[in-house]
Amino acid sequence: MSKIFFLISFFFLFAISNITFANQGPISKCHSQINPLHQERDKVSQLDGIWGLFEKNSVLQGNSVLAINIDRKINSIIFHLQYLCDTLNGIPMNEVARYVRDGIEEKGENRFRKELIDLGKPETEIDIWFAFTRFSQKNKERSLDPKSITDSIKGAVPFIESYVSIAEKINNQEIDDSIIKSVEKLSTEIDNFFLADKYMNQALTENRNIPYVDINESSGGS
Repeated sequence: MSKIFFLISFFFLFAISNITFANQGPISKCHSQINPLHQERDKVSQLDGIWGLFEKNSVLQGNSVLAINIDRKINSIIFHLQYLCDTLNGIPMNEVARYVRDGIEEKGENRFRKELIDLGKPETEIDIWFAFTRFSQKNKERSLDPKSITDSIKGAVPFIESYVSIAEKINNQEIDDSIIKSVEKLSTEIDNFFLADKYMNQALTENRNIPYVDINESSGGS
């Protein structure tokens, strides 16, 4: 089970591992508002997550997909709130965007594209890289409203609280038909939160633009 949490955490950390930040004051203040959500989420992590709690109970074992998904969605809320704080003053270009930008500036788009094809990169992936680079250049100085991020953080609190409440009920063996219904309801509410909250929706959309790539592989490195 702990491997699942590690993989989820690794995926989220990878997506923003190359971001650097110029102004730590407002960003740190923003992150401090998320810390209580971290602490509440960690209470469930220490119980091996909803998935782990389901697996330990014979009545709930057949619902592992539902359990994994709710753990993932809670982690996604916190990750995207962190992302909003981290990119308060813009989205710094990561390694992929800088690599493509520099290649195009040095060789021109057509020549650089041909070079990538010669290195064995599929054209569909190259298109994704180029689109992401254009996205990065457009958004490297976009700004967010700290108050609106605070509103998004406050909006996430009830979901984290429900998540912890469900976990505590399972851990205390307070198990009945309402557990599955509660998890399903929470899952739907989180989906709706991402759709309805402007900044959470924006964070989700922006992160979908980040491609999974291996620069060294594509450039012939080791």
